[in-house]
Amino acid sequence: MPNNFSWRPGSALPSIENHSRRKLDVLRDYLNVYFDTVVTNPRQDCLNITLVDGFSGGGAYQGSGSIEHGSPLVLLNAVEQARERINRNRKKPLDIKARFVFVDDNINHVEALRERLFQEGFGALVGTEISLIHGRFSAELPKILKLIRANQRVGRSIFLLDQFGYKDVPMSSINSIFSELERPEVLLTFAIDSFLNYLQDNSASLDLYRQFGIDQQFITEWQANKSDEALGRLITQRALMNNIQSGGGANFFTPFMLWSPTDNRWMMFAHMAQHQAARDKMLGVHWAAQNSFKHIGKGSMFSLGFDTRLIETKDSLFDFTEHDRTKLRDELLEEIPREVSSFMVNGYLPVEMFLERVGNRTAATNSDLFSAIKELSIAREIEIRSKSGAFKRVGSQVGKNDLIYLPLQRTLFSLK
Repeated sequence: MPNNFSWRPGSALPSIENHSRRKLDVLRDYLNVYFDTVVTNPRQDCLNITLVDGFSGGGAYQGSGSIEHGSPLVLLNAVEQARERINRNRKKPLDIKARFVFVDDNINHVEALRERLFQEGFGALVGTEISLIHGRFSAELPKILKLIRANQRVGRSIFLLDQFGYKDVPMSSINSIFSELERPEVLLTFAIDSFLNYLQDNSASLDLYRQFGIDQQFITEWQANKSDEALGRLITQRALMNNIQSGGGANFFTPFMLWSPTDNRWMMFAHMAQHQAARDKMLGVHWAAQNSFKHIGKGSMFSLGFDTRLIETKDSLFDFTEHDRTKLRDELLEEIPREVSSFMVNGYLPVEMFLERVGNRTAATNSDLFSAIKELSIAREIEIRSKSGAFKRVGSQVGKNDLIYLPLQRTLFSLK
């Protein structure tokens, strides 16, 4: 599969495509939210972080009439902007100690990026804060992980793995990131349509496909459903997402779908993290932009994986519109009491545990969930108590440390 993007030092830049611009917008917006979130403690004076771009390219594209930054410059500028923004009103200055690792297996891309970094004023950082590596990401990852561990006893890391297809980021690499580092996050591009199009009867015997959970049953289901180009393909995409989620080693997995008109295919852009709060922040970015994430069925509570019943029900696609949000909120009011009942232990469920249990199964942000819990409390469908077990005033704000109880006599929604 050829790569549409090619860079050479001193040569014309490749043109940027809309789906690439969309990914960069999401990356930029998420980094802004990320830095504002992780340094809320006014007493914190230092943040250690490593940002790894595993498929960095040449650093810039030709837009319509102007040069547009690629992912390496988006990462560098996000840190510079965060330093200025966060310290603007702080009494105690915050030092963001950021290390950047840019990897590409094409030497022309590496040298074009080096040239671009000097042109953009970051040349002095090359060899110190910035490492340029010519090589395959998966082969270089052990050295990158060793570098991070050596320089950050406790620190954060973000891996941007914007591969062109689906072969260059093995599941073992993602597992290594989450098993060997503290607080990592991964942004993974996966050519999900191309993957499905290349599946053959013998694919279940090949390691390339087996690592993504492909067995004979998966192939049989795909062959049975693929004639329905709309729902059949989307159902199989859900199953593949489920396999990547379970095999990647991250607690929280948030897949978004982007359409490439140039290649006439869907691509998955997934966020992977160990903490529910990180997933919530990424969801907020996509709600703000009304991005192109789609899945079949409800946005309130759902599960990835095969569900051929959806072909019969023809459930609508969820697409981050205000209509979807209104419908989502109505559905949450129906579903939250049942979810609480299924998870509660000793008669109650901590709100934080509820968020973790439903984190991979909803397009609702924490704010949406808190709002629904509050409304259910007002309707006497649930009771909210403080961490100590004391009753909270009906209608008061809900916090992560609160406890959810189901009253002995439920009223409004249970009577519907």
